[in-house]
Amino acid sequence: MADGQEPASVSSTPPAEQIDQSSLAWKIFMAFVNDGEIAATEEELLAYAIKEFDIDLAKLPTFLVESLPTILVAFMNMWSGWHFKGEFLAGKFKTEHYFNRFKKFMAHKVRVTINGQFNAAVKAVGDLQDFRYKSAMKSTGRPVGFNDRRHNNPEFSPYAILIQCPPHMLNTIVFSNSGEDVIMKQHLGASWRDLSTIQLVNWPHVEVSFRTQDLCFVRRQATEFVRYLNFLPHECRKTNHSIIEHVETLRNYDRQKVCYTYRFLQEYIQEYVQALKTIKDITGGKLEEVLTILTQFLEDVKFINVNGSMATNTVVLFRLSPMPFIRNKKLVKTTDKDEEARVGYCEIITPKIELVMLYFRAQQKDVPYYSFELTEKIRSSANSSDLNNILPYIAYKCTFCRVEFDTGNAKKSMMEHLKNQHKMEQHVRCTFCKKQFDVVNLATYRWRHKCVSSTVPILAKVTI
Repeated sequence: MADGQEPASVSSTPPAEQIDQSSLAWKIFMAFVNDGEIAATEEELLAYAIKEFDIDLAKLPTFLVESLPTILVAFMNMWSGWHFKGEFLAGKFKTEHYFNRFKKFMAHKVRVTINGQFNAAVKAVGDLQDFRYKSAMKSTGRPVGFNDRRHNNPEFSPYAILIQCPPHMLNTIVFSNSGEDVIMKQHLGASWRDLSTIQLVNWPHVEVSFRTQDLCFVRRQATEFVRYLNFLPHECRKTNHSIIEHVETLRNYDRQKVCYTYRFLQEYIQEYVQALKTIKDITGGKLEEVLTILTQFLEDVKFINVNGSMATNTVVLFRLSPMPFIRNKKLVKTTDKDEEARVGYCEIITPKIELVMLYFRAQQKDVPYYSFELTEKIRSSANSSDLNNILPYIAYKCTFCRVEFDTGNAKKSMMEHLKNQHKMEQHVRCTFCKKQFDVVNLATYRWRHKCVSSTVPILAKVTI
């Protein structure tokens, strides 16, 4: 370079992308900016989706392709960036920047929809997703679906309201109507109350895993919530269907499916608990936690009553109550006239448990009294302070938030999560006897109550 010669300037900023002002995306964008109108056919909107988002319509379900134009228009209307169009028109930011933000928003919403993250929306169009295998949401908030058509109920509208919210809002939502508009509001939630172990394992969205070298099972509180808006109260329909809703054998080539009688499982668990009681360093709280989890497992096996036995590698989904419960919330004003119908928010709650015993491989000792290899090993370690090799592995999971607690005091961590991230469940009402119940008390008794609708006898508690 010659002396005195200026070096060539190098720009690190990439050139702005040229806007195709003949594209439908730009025309729609400018129509919103200028509060104008634009007409587009469904074919034009589908062509827009193919070009902008690189969508292969042939790979999408038919019902989703048919709904895609409506979905696109809804997303265009809901972009929060329209609140800043005044600043844009005042020249506070560049056209390319504002337009690209709109395009990125649309691309994200369409991608999320097609990838199936909004399964409640898919449910409103067709029964595509199985209830037990929902896609995991990466955030703490998950979509709340209304007008669930899992059973293709013709009483429900084919439309759904999707609310992305954190769990603490779930029990504090209420709806009202103003003219032709439906308004969502939030009310105060009930104060959290500490739960006992039995209440915790029967609480909605709580999963517990139990594992020793002999026994491993997972018990998930899979209570089903169907939420919808209505004008008339929910009507009860008594059902005599089996309490078992679904049975599935897991595909596992390492372990064979083996059946064990309830009596044998009970005898083993009794011996296991008695062996744990010989360990002096096990606290009463920990022993109570183990005892409660095992007792609930035995009550599940006895309750479903499949030939008085339970098989390994088998998932069983069953209802805890023959009748669902209901919550119906409605905001009523003193100025309402008789002919003015108020929108109500209804939740139909069906308590369910999903149970799977992954393995049971207890080996009996060849001795005159009833004993097993693991229980004898525990008894021989009565004076040991190494509880890690004695106590079972117990983990808890919030299936709503997809958060698992498996280290330290997992039970305490689960309790803290529910207390800090969730609101206390509100009272529910039996759809048949119309009595109101506290969910804390229902969880204590496995969601059972004295009701003339009961088609399954109330079982006595299993004693260990």
